[in-house]
Amino acid sequence: MSLFETEALILRTYNLAEADKIVVCLSRSAGLIRGVAKNCRKLKNRFGASLEPFTLINLTYFEKENQELVSFSQTEILRSRFNLTSDAAVMTGFSYMGDLLMDFSPPRQANDKLYRMALACFDAVSQTPSDLEWVLRYFEVWLLKLEGFLPDLRACANCGNTFAGEDPLYLGPDLSLRCLKCAQARGRAIPKSVHQQLRTTEKLSPAKFAEEVREVPVATRKELAQLTYQIISRVLERMPRARPTFVQ
Repeated sequence: MSLFETEALILRTYNLAEADKIVVCLSRSAGLIRGVAKNCRKLKNRFGASLEPFTLINLTYFEKENQELVSFSQTEILRSRFNLTSDAAVMTGFSYMGDLLMDFSPPRQANDKLYRMALACFDAVSQTPSDLEWVLRYFEVWLLKLEGFLPDLRACANCGNTFAGEDPLYLGPDLSLRCLKCAQARGRAIPKSVHQQLRTTEKLSPAKFAEEVREVPVATRKELAQLTYQIISRVLERMPRARPTFVQ
């Protein structure tokens, strides 16, 4: 049995037996972890409120060889989201991000860039809940990018020419982007305004991105939300378990 310590973000919990829970978290040093927190549902327990979803903790756990579930030993709250639990839209958004992290993250494979991106998005929403919609778009784009599913936003997948001008781009069934000439108007049309927002995510933090695009027209916001959702659904070969319904 080996002992490990890592920073981790709680994503979801499930009741187990009479007093235990299965906890799913994204950790900095070990990626996606599933573990058992014994007796955590008893009135007096050593975990307290540290296992509430979307809480950032310092986690100590034991791992046995050839066992999927680790055993949680100690936790310490580093950052809580207790003040946001009454905001239904924020909790729905957090659940959506948590579900996607579980869908896209292979168990026990550390990805520091993904971890830091996810944490930055949760923090950005916590600081400015009204920016939830744009932070979600940022999260979707970067999740796809870091996992290798985001199309090349710079140049046509067919001719290699840099995207320029005001012509729309086209998303093909292979999830690649092509210029108007190469696509011959086949595939999903991506307006230039949406392409611009996609490129903007590559240059800014989630908080800064949300701040700079607050005045973007509603039509562009909807187009971007539909596009990212379509790509994610194709990658997963199903619709995500939760869908953000608050794009206005």
